[in-house]
Amino acid sequence: MAGRSQDGIGRRRVLEAMVGLVVAGVPVAAAGAAESFREEVASLLRRRRPALKFTLPADDAESVHVRIGDNTHQVYLGNLQRQLGTARGVVRESQILAFFDRVLAIRPVDEKAGARWENARTRLRLQIVPIEYRQQAKELISRDLTAMVVIAYALDQGERYSLVTKDDLKTWGVYADAVHEAALAGLEAASGALAIGAEKSAKGRGAYVTILTQDGYDAARLLLPSIRQRLLKALGSDLVIAGIPNRDFLVAWTPDFSARAGFAAKVAEDAKARSHPLTDELFVVDANGFRMATPAELAEQRRI
Repeated sequence: MAGRSQDGIGRRRVLEAMVGLVVAGVPVAAAGAAESFREEVASLLRRRRPALKFTLPADDAESVHVRIGDNTHQVYLGNLQRQLGTARGVVRESQILAFFDRVLAIRPVDEKAGARWENARTRLRLQIVPIEYRQQAKELISRDLTAMVVIAYALDQGERYSLVTKDDLKTWGVYADAVHEAALAGLEAASGALAIGAEKSAKGRGAYVTILTQDGYDAARLLLPSIRQRLLKALGSDLVIAGIPNRDFLVAWTPDFSARAGFAAKVAEDAKARSHPLTDELFVVDANGFRMATPAELAEQRRI
């Protein structure tokens, strides 16, 4: 694990122990492959983390020298390259960026920022908000979801929460990817004891599930892989239809559910009539994640 340097780098320092990587005693790739990977990393950081200050040492193709505050730290890339394996595209890039975000979180610009981040990290939760929130508050940290709603990040304060802004990132000394990871873990932890049981159709086919804890994050639980898997298991189906008409409600049902037309209509109604409205859009959940329902699927649910 890296320490603080007094004058330049000095001896080799590696920011890996706290992000679950072990330093290899020998190079894990030929010099050419290591250099190619480092150039890939450097190019990505220049595009996606332009504020990050780093250099590429000529004498070690598997390292990057990262400037954090007044100190320079040597970050070993060999295990990161091995960990990525055959990952490609967006998945590969997100893993590289997440690695460097964890590095920065481990050694923030100052100790006070580190303490503030540690205090906030476990209280972060994923949230879904109307897209108007992004349009009205340019400082809001968010990710695209649909044309009507976006993913935001809540700092939970018990009976209330605040949404994370760019100023919060500066206060904590972290990037948005670190906030996303922490918020995902936070909502997963808060949802572990949640009971999910299916209700069978009183007359006819299929079943449905509702999530209604009213803790402010029910709709956002659609974003959790563990909840989606539990929905599929509870409903005994490889594919289910889901709706999040307002912040405090998530409903899912089997595609053949006898009351599907009424449920689809109720989602549309609640998106207009209930407090904290979100969207009348319907989603399809399967083992690969979730997506917007296609026109054919909407027709099957009697929505078009």
